[in-house]
Amino acid sequence: MQKTKIKKKINNFPKYLKSWTKTFSGGITLLCLVILTILPFLSTDLSYTKYFLPHFTLAMIFAIFAASWDLLTGISGQISFGHAIFFGIAGYLCAYLIDYLSFNIGLAIIIGVIGAVIISLAIGVPALRLKGPYLALGTLAFNIILIKLFLLGSLSEWFFGSEGISGLPKLNKDPVIEYFIVFITMIISFIVIIQISKSKLGTIFKSIRDDETGADASGINTTRYKILAWVISGLFAGIAGTFYALYNTSVNPTGNYGIVLSFFVILMASLGGLTTISGAALGAFFFIFLEYILIEAGAEIYVQVLFAVVLMIVVRFAERGILKPVLENLKNVWDVLLGR
Repeated sequence: MQKTKIKKKINNFPKYLKSWTKTFSGGITLLCLVILTILPFLSTDLSYTKYFLPHFTLAMIFAIFAASWDLLTGISGQISFGHAIFFGIAGYLCAYLIDYLSFNIGLAIIIGVIGAVIISLAIGVPALRLKGPYLALGTLAFNIILIKLFLLGSLSEWFFGSEGISGLPKLNKDPVIEYFIVFITMIISFIVIIQISKSKLGTIFKSIRDDETGADASGINTTRYKILAWVISGLFAGIAGTFYALYNTSVNPTGNYGIVLSFFVILMASLGGLTTISGAALGAFFFIFLEYILIEAGAEIYVQVLFAVVLMIVVRFAERGILKPVLENLKNVWDVLLGR
């Protein structure tokens, strides 16, 4: 029976893909994918491939990170103010294995991601007793504790305090190949996360988010599914964390574990609208290139100020985000042009 369903889905895929590309969201997504695919080939100039293209690579890394947070908080309702924990643990573990134990990059990435999953499980279990703002403060406390351990505590000698680990190899020496590795990983990550959100598992996550008591009364093992949400989210945050460490060729506690980074990813995901998943990508690209433009314009001192302003706006429009209404208006224009 299961094989028949899978075969039916495969046979219907071309028809589904054709109809999907005719929708506004499908058309926009396809257009973005085409642009991102041809982007590395638009110029062979060294300054383009070495200095401009890597910003798109960075944006895609943060898109994966933001989507992982949106799955945990937007879809599952488990509020995390310390998501940089998983991001940083994976990056640090990957860096340590490469720099001190001479591990292969691929193996170091896998172990780094596994480390993030284990930590997400370790945090997810005690977090079961916390809800709402208490859960948010609890995850924030975990974030602060880890920073103190790596900067001031017994672990600081292992990880060189605030200096961290430097001199790491790039994900790939060729910026174009590095770009496509991250690009393909981002596509796969988004497909998996979106499919989860639309599946039976996603429905259970949403029911726990909307009414945990009701979900529990209906026979759903809320404890198991809440932990599962933490683990899945930690996995994708870990992937982003290892890529970020290799992208920067270094890791340090404030950069990879920093509280600012935890709030930064919240802004990215919220900017596109919670629960949209794809909105996380919009938010990531918006912030990365906004920062790039300000720095290029010599106005880097206003970056943090602007982020604070955006934070206040996002708090006001947290559920729908800022970019989502814009896309909805564009969709209306699209429908009018097509005579719908």
